[in-house]
Amino acid sequence: MSNTSSVAARASRWIGALSFEKKLLLGVWLLFLILVAAGIHGSSTGASSASWAPERPYLGYLFKVGSGANDDSSGPASKGLQWFLMENASGVRSDEFGVYTPYALSQFAQNPRFPVINPSYGNGQNMLLIPEPPVLHIATLARPATWGYFLLGKQRGLAWFWWFQVFGCFTVLFLLFQLILKGHVRLAAFGAFWFCASAYTVCWSNWPDHATLFAGLGCLAAYYILASQKKSTQIVCGILLGVSVPAFVMFMYPAWQVQLGYFAVIVFVALVIRDKLYVSARVLSGSQLLGFGLAAILAGGLMLSWLITCLPDLRIISNTVYPGSRISVGGHYSLAEFFKGTYNLVTIYNYSGQLLNQSEASSFYYLFPAILLAVPFSKRLRGRLGAVGWAMLGYILVMLFFLFVGIPASVAKLSLLSYIPAYRADLTIGLASIVLCLIVLACAKESGVVKESASAKESGFNGAEYKPQVLPLIVSGVIVLLFIFHGLALLKFTGDLPNPPLILFMALLMGSLSYDLLAGRKTVFCAVAGLLVVATTSMFNPLATNLDHIYDSELARKIVEIDSQSEARPLWVCYGGVHVGALISILGGRSLTGIQWEPQLAIWHALDPDRLHEQAYNSYNEVSFFPSTDDNQVLFDSPKPGLLWVRVSPNNPTLRSLGVRYVVQWRDAQNNFDTSKLRLVYRSLYGTFSIFEIPQ
Repeated sequence: MSNTSSVAARASRWIGALSFEKKLLLGVWLLFLILVAAGIHGSSTGASSASWAPERPYLGYLFKVGSGANDDSSGPASKGLQWFLMENASGVRSDEFGVYTPYALSQFAQNPRFPVINPSYGNGQNMLLIPEPPVLHIATLARPATWGYFLLGKQRGLAWFWWFQVFGCFTVLFLLFQLILKGHVRLAAFGAFWFCASAYTVCWSNWPDHATLFAGLGCLAAYYILASQKKSTQIVCGILLGVSVPAFVMFMYPAWQVQLGYFAVIVFVALVIRDKLYVSARVLSGSQLLGFGLAAILAGGLMLSWLITCLPDLRIISNTVYPGSRISVGGHYSLAEFFKGTYNLVTIYNYSGQLLNQSEASSFYYLFPAILLAVPFSKRLRGRLGAVGWAMLGYILVMLFFLFVGIPASVAKLSLLSYIPAYRADLTIGLASIVLCLIVLACAKESGVVKESASAKESGFNGAEYKPQVLPLIVSGVIVLLFIFHGLALLKFTGDLPNPPLILFMALLMGSLSYDLLAGRKTVFCAVAGLLVVATTSMFNPLATNLDHIYDSELARKIVEIDSQSEARPLWVCYGGVHVGALISILGGRSLTGIQWEPQLAIWHALDPDRLHEQAYNSYNEVSFFPSTDDNQVLFDSPKPGLLWVRVSPNNPTLRSLGVRYVVQWRDAQNNFDTSKLRLVYRSLYGTFSIFEIPQ
């Protein structure tokens, strides 16, 4: 006991001697390790159990209200408790649990594991094009979020991937915000938390964190190569810069990458100007040259290896209808849509059809309008914004012009803004808004607004001395009116949300936060804004703990059994949705239906030799088959970008020539389906599916 007590005492003294910054980061990454070790993640994979294991409820949550299929867990009280305990897989996150998580898990079913080309998707899918799957390739050195799959397996690998995005982004933004705020550690921590916990990041399964992590890391590393006097720091930052650049490039979502690239460069340039690093950068030291050299070698080598492996597939994707040929010139965005995040407290759980879905409804709580209104009337504020603050204001104004006015197509293509649809611009506008708020709060602390106000009370009324308090009051009043007007505009846009009491409440809340921001009430602002963010998103994603429903179900067992009886991998098709096709791929089977990140043009051209429907299938698609009464007819339809409906008979001779051997009929697809020419292999004991073989 004495030895244990001695060790504990030394550990306590060691921790006590650490700075707040080090204690915070130590605690953050200790929590990361605990979550990963326990296999806890936020994937909504439980929602897929309705398609993959409908015979029993999904119970893979950290906390469980129900414990079996016969439990009465459908009442309002039970549903509320399930939500509170985060036993709430989000069906809207189908692109996570039905697309990208299956991509990652499918890599485990290949032999050998983690291939570059995964044969379970049509004629094969290049997995290096997608940031989520683990791939045995040198470029994976720049994909640390996937390392857990190699080391820890499926469940803990998924937990590693899920939380690495959050904790990594928090760490990078915390360090970057400290740099911007010149050492306001607690304020920097709050800002990093604000971003990572915002609806736009949480409701997109933390993918915005993933992209922001590497954009911010590149900015930080480049800065410290120039700013640090330590050779070791310059060399380490050179390595980090060399990894962050290819990691950012390989994320492969231009709608976020372009704006984050601009944001990172603008922040870096503003910091260089603020700290006059351009003076020392005229003559770089040997260690600085070594740092940049290491960055160039690492980034160049990793990106070259990735390009060599992916170039043919990148050409295919660049020529797709969606997303390759999608062009945005801005304009036509409405005030109602822009400030939609104001009501995320409601809309990410109870969305309006006009907002498409909960993820599309998500955004940030924008408070930059208060700063825009105050800047022209406050000399003190203008003087305190500094290079970074003015850069953020300028960036926001440019993006607002792009969204509401628009730019010529030639300028959009040249600037790459053509890759940013208006409804995807929230990411960096929200980030810039947070940075602006942090700068204003830090300035307020330094400027001593509260002390000046107290002095004014003692000496009698003085209008000049009261200006710092009067201006926030006036601006907050205007903000209240702005958000009342916006709430009414959003109500008109959606037809049902938000209701008038909620409009008034949120308008007053945004006005109150604006006052706290401009008046320098840092503690009040951080407390209220932090509670608002937590109340909005803390229950959106579940706390899940296993993947059993994917592998241990009637459907999964039959797919594996049938596949194992074939010498060569047969090709499957599913009638009745896309999710069963994704399951077949997870289990190592080859599926034509399901998800095609890269279009399987060779297959579609065989079914459409005249290429009359190429506009429909030359795209990222979630592919669903529907039966046709004509064995030789093939019809394609794309009701919206990303969806492909193919009407084709399982008896179509081209399907047989392509190697299609097994047909799954899922749920309602079993009705009104001519199976007279097919051989029944298995019919579900629960009546949920049937499997047929196509005679060869």
